[in-house]
Amino acid sequence: MKRLLFLVLFFTIMPLSGCSSLQVLDPKGPVAKLQENLFQLSTGIMILVFITVFSMFVIFTWKYRETPERRDVTPAYVKGNRKYEIAWTVIPIILLLILAVPTVQGTFSLADSQEEEDGKMEITVTGHQYWWEFHYSDTGITLSNEVWIPVDTPVVFQLKSDDVIHSFWVPQLGGKKDLNPGGTNPNRLTLHASETGVYEGKCAELCGASHSLMRFKVHAVSKEKYDEWISNKQKDPAPDAAASDSYEKGKKLFTSNCLSCHADGYTEKRDGPNLAGIGRKDYIASVIPNNEENMKKWIKDPKSFKPGVNMPGFNDLTDEELNALANYLSNLK
Repeated sequence: MKRLLFLVLFFTIMPLSGCSSLQVLDPKGPVAKLQENLFQLSTGIMILVFITVFSMFVIFTWKYRETPERRDVTPAYVKGNRKYEIAWTVIPIILLLILAVPTVQGTFSLADSQEEEDGKMEITVTGHQYWWEFHYSDTGITLSNEVWIPVDTPVVFQLKSDDVIHSFWVPQLGGKKDLNPGGTNPNRLTLHASETGVYEGKCAELCGASHSLMRFKVHAVSKEKYDEWISNKQKDPAPDAAASDSYEKGKKLFTSNCLSCHADGYTEKRDGPNLAGIGRKDYIASVIPNNEENMKKWIKDPKSFKPGVNMPGFNDLTDEELNALANYLSNLK
């Protein structure tokens, strides 16, 4: 009964352990496509080796099984077969070369493309516990937990960490790369999207209590829409047309309580996440659905949703002040 229960739990939990919204095997860029091709090649070699070894195991197990005729027969001692020994040595070398040659070629091609794109579009990525900061050096725009890029344009991401080692990963666009703390040894990762869409990314290096909640989104749009987006974000943010009368009061509360850590303009930069555009995002801090009620819960006790964050809770605000602050933030589009 215990064994049956174990098997049921095993075959139930194992498939669920791989559940994720990240789409790893659906490349939307040349880098990810190259990596998928290498993955398929290595998987094909693995399956070929498995089928060969398993077939030999079955054949030899059946062919040399114990029978009444062989029960009292002692097999003759046979020395090593030179042909077989050479074959068992040469075949793995050939398989490794089949895998190694395109892997090395792909690695150098990615390194060369990174050098070729040096000086073009660059975005500085800073990992924090537990959020992502994206800074466009050419326009001064700073975003939190999201980045916008034009399609068919290689983008060089300058990767660094503000605290511990993080790992930048957008599965549909390419592989992962670490962010080193200190800022003295930044890594570079060149990616670009071949199709418009929203691609999910996350931290792939265990970095603390809220590691699994350290997510971000890559918005790949047409070049025309990207230029329009840049132009709009360089302007001062305007409140939503449906903003209530408490908007101005919420703005004053933000200035007195939050401005030391957070910015509310796209071209401003603070130590904490830039909250410009938080009203149009699907999730607050990439954790809970974005609405005014959840916004108030987050302001009062952020650590209950994202353990380990540096943001303190604001329990001293009155209900009226909390409503006004949540209303202001919800209208930052």
